Amino acid sequence: MIFTYKNWENFCKLLKDNGTKSVTAKCVMEGQAEIPFTVLKHDVETNVKRALRIAEIENKYGHCGSYYVQAYLLKDKDNVQMLQKMQEMGHEISYHYDVMDSNGGDIDLAMAEFEQNCSTFVQNGFEIKTLCQHGNPIVERKGYASNRDFFRNERVQEKYPSLADVMVDFKDKAKGGVDYLYFSDAGRKFKLIFDPINNDIIPSDDKNIPFNNLNLLYQYVKENNSNAIISMHPHRWVKSKTKYIFKTAIFKVIRAIAKVLSKIPFMKKFMSKYYHLAKKL
Repeated sequence: MIFTYKNWENFCKLLKDNGTKSVTAKCVMEGQAEIPFTVLKHDVETNVKRALRIAEIENKYGHCGSYYVQAYLLKDKDNVQMLQKMQEMGHEISYHYDVMDSNGGDIDLAMAEFEQNCSTFVQNGFEIKTLCQHGNPIVERKGYASNRDFFRNERVQEKYPSLADVMVDFKDKAKGGVDYLYFSDAGRKFKLIFDPINNDIIPSDDKNIPFNNLNLLYQYVKENNSNAIISMHPHRWVKSKTKYIFKTAIFKVIRAIAKVLSKIPFMKKFMSKYYHLAKKL
């Protein structure tokens, strides 16, 4: 599958032509979405300009998406202005957090950072209702499974009862309770993710269902008459097929090297220390 703006536009048009209008996760959370719903979810880890391009495409076809943004991106005023423009289109702008990884699993430090970053979002006009953890595949973890453990923590749940993580407790906290199929472009291939809530604890990659194109993914959703969350990374989507092929080749080389180096103890620790660089890929 080629991640080009044209292909995403074709997908958005396909949804519209078939009577599907995507809604935000916040809309689902508040019980304002028709069933079955479709949420176009976006993990914004870098390059807000590309996220804006995706947001404009969705707006063109009457869709609203949920954009989960890394907090460091709000330090740039231009990024904030672009995100505010996206919010004006009707898109949800919220927090893509990785506070467990950035604090070595220390829940007290993680809570302090989370609170500070949430304040930054609010100060810039972005209400946080739903959010999503970041995966960080190369981080070496001790004492916790992933960033999802933050919202699995009882103290966090007690402090933020009105917030829901799409990858942790969204199904239970959404008004009336919901269930959904979860699709992701992680690894640069769209897949139906088996048990997305627990796959950081119980590996289940062998049960994921791949799709060669977005049309097939949509047909699967239609045939099953299901709610769906379709997750993608805007920074991986580009204007031309040639550029995408080139970037994917680089990605595969870097990933292959990282897998080899991760088997060497001291290199694994080194890469874990600089895990944030992986957000650029």
